[in-house]
Amino acid sequence: MKPNPFVAAVALFSCLAATAQTSSPQVPTEFPPGAQTPTAAQLTERLTGQTYYAHLTNGVTWRMQYNNAGYMFVDVSPGGRDTARWRAEEGRTCYEFQRAGPSCAEFRLVGDRLYLKRGTTGEVLALEKK
Repeated sequence: MKPNPFVAAVALFSCLAATAQTSSPQVPTEFPPGAQTPTAAQLTERLTGQTYYAHLTNGVTWRMQYNNAGYMFVDVSPGGRDTARWRAEEGRTCYEFQRAGPSCAEFRLVGDRLYLKRGTTGEVLALEKK
């Protein structure tokens, strides 16, 4: 049986929509004290060739793999997946996702720790390198 692309798209957007539910008052929306804005070069160096995990307040986990050719892959724990072309800018990265469309996310550094602020909800996530 041939997979139905419409069903796959609906499933992906359902998973991504589930990650956007952040009504809990404990959702962090500010970067930690002392956070520094990385340059585009610093972001490119820290992300390229690496895999990071982020644990959202609602229990969902993201796995983000940034390859050496300017592409990234994201897997969402409920089963969603997308691919994007990405570029680093001063303090942020911008993405052209195949399914979810364009978006940007702010990044900050605290020591060796990298933080991401979701563009859709403002939730701040500490990234874990794997």
